[in-house]
Amino acid sequence: MSTYENKSSSNFRYLGRITKDLFTIMPFEVSGILLIKILSAAAAFVQVYISAAFFDIACRFFEGTAAASELLGICAVFIAFLAVPFVLELLQLFINNIKIFDKNHAFKDRLLEKIASAPLIDFEDSEFYNKISRAGSCVSGNGLLNYFYGFTDFFPVIFRFIGVISVIASFHVAFIPIAVISIIPSFVSKWVYNKALYNMKRRQTPLARRRDYLWGVLTGVNTVKELRVLGSEAYFKKIWTEARDECLDQDFRMDMKAADVFLFCDVIKFLGFAASVALAVYFVGNGSISIGQFSACIAAFGTLQASTADIAGMITDQNKKADYAGDYYDFIDSMETETADSSHAHIDIPEHADIEVRNLCFAYSANMPQVLRNISFTIKSGERVVIVGENGSGKTTLSKLINGAFGPESGQILINGIDCAALSREKRYSIFSVIQQDFVRYQLSLRENIGLGSPDDMADDLRLIDASKRAGASDIVERVGLDTQLGREFDGVELSGGEWQKIVIARGLYKDAPCIILDEPTSALDPLVENEILSNMVGMTIGKTSVIFSHRVGICKYTDRIIVLRAGEVAEVGTHTELLQAGGEYARLWNEQAKWYTN
Repeated sequence: MSTYENKSSSNFRYLGRITKDLFTIMPFEVSGILLIKILSAAAAFVQVYISAAFFDIACRFFEGTAAASELLGICAVFIAFLAVPFVLELLQLFINNIKIFDKNHAFKDRLLEKIASAPLIDFEDSEFYNKISRAGSCVSGNGLLNYFYGFTDFFPVIFRFIGVISVIASFHVAFIPIAVISIIPSFVSKWVYNKALYNMKRRQTPLARRRDYLWGVLTGVNTVKELRVLGSEAYFKKIWTEARDECLDQDFRMDMKAADVFLFCDVIKFLGFAASVALAVYFVGNGSISIGQFSACIAAFGTLQASTADIAGMITDQNKKADYAGDYYDFIDSMETETADSSHAHIDIPEHADIEVRNLCFAYSANMPQVLRNISFTIKSGERVVIVGENGSGKTTLSKLINGAFGPESGQILINGIDCAALSREKRYSIFSVIQQDFVRYQLSLRENIGLGSPDDMADDLRLIDASKRAGASDIVERVGLDTQLGREFDGVELSGGEWQKIVIARGLYKDAPCIILDEPTSALDPLVENEILSNMVGMTIGKTSVIFSHRVGICKYTDRIIVLRAGEVAEVGTHTELLQAGGEYARLWNEQAKWYTN
């Protein structure tokens, strides 16, 4: 059952939590807003009585039964109280713009922290992106603040409502049921509409994400180049237009359904107002109220009807806001908090790393077949091992399991005899320096692109140059310069695909970790260039545990041992010479690729 289906229907379900959070983040600002709302409520209550007195005195003045000084006095008070809401609104605007909306970023920061702490396996699930999208929309649109403000906005409306009820009751109580009954259809219809709108937007999330993704493809600096070469811009524009129009069509159909219902509700409200006018005329005719009271009564009835409609609308609107606030808090609560075994909290980052994999199994979800089955092997500290296999054999998945990106379905991965599941994520990540095939081209300086491997030491030029040299990228550093912006997006220097790959390798080597994992890091390079870079790296990683995942076998003869994967299982383990002599899977791969590494 979905999180939404378990939600309470109460508007108040998140009020305590958001109030606590707001007072924690911005106590003085929120207190100021509450004080302004209370003053607004008091002013609204008094203003009802002043408005009624103003109409009554004005009519009596023109009838000759009230003095001019009395009229001028009530006019001055009436105008003064009209100005009070504007002054309070300016104060609230100042607090909002200067203080609150700036500190509101704390909610987005918390969301980012939760996303950053999410297990990487979650990013393989499209529903996870839907949840992020909905939670992000809530905080980006100030949804939590609006939810809180929705309750504070009740104060002036309710006080105005009470004041109007008191004034009208002093004329005749028969006006009150007419006003209330006339807005009941509006209340019910808005409640149903807001629920339907939220559910529609929730269902629309995948389509909206697809629309936004396609827009990113059409406008992205890297994708535009390929679209132009392929001549496929028109196709992408077509499918983006279809997604956009489908979203617009869903919104339009929802609005059209609501428009007919809301028109009917407005007719009911109009008939209620007409009935009140007729009733007021009747009371004037039989002498129950004066002409001045008649004017005040009609004005008060209009205010009562508007206040009743406002309260009904605010109640239904708060339910919608509660749903959106729930998108944020439900996501925050759904993220599992990582708990590491406290008995290993004292362990420092080791200088050397023995890796043992025991009966490891993994599937991306419960209804999908296993990618890895009963994988077992040992890599000793300082050993240089290649895990080789054809595409689809499970190499990248195994890489992510070893470095902690994914957790195993069953089995264990041990570092120096300690189960990785007992280590904190930060400590586990500190053990590995990972160079991946699906690397990121950061639109930052060359220094940053390499130095991100160890951000605290980014100013160490000698170390940066050494890492680039080991990655075969020293010529790039000499040509471009460490502090030069890379990438066209910010008017920087663009590198070729192979050059970017060398920079990424330098980034991984820059991190001083006891174990280096290379997951197809040179797959975009020419096999001979790849062979040269990896053989140099093997020489430069002496003393560190090195694990290279590759579908190319040229590097294998430079390493201590080879583990061969086939269809998610360990097929062979041995040295280059041993496996060639065995004539198995490795020998087949070597014989197929030997032409790449010979003249």
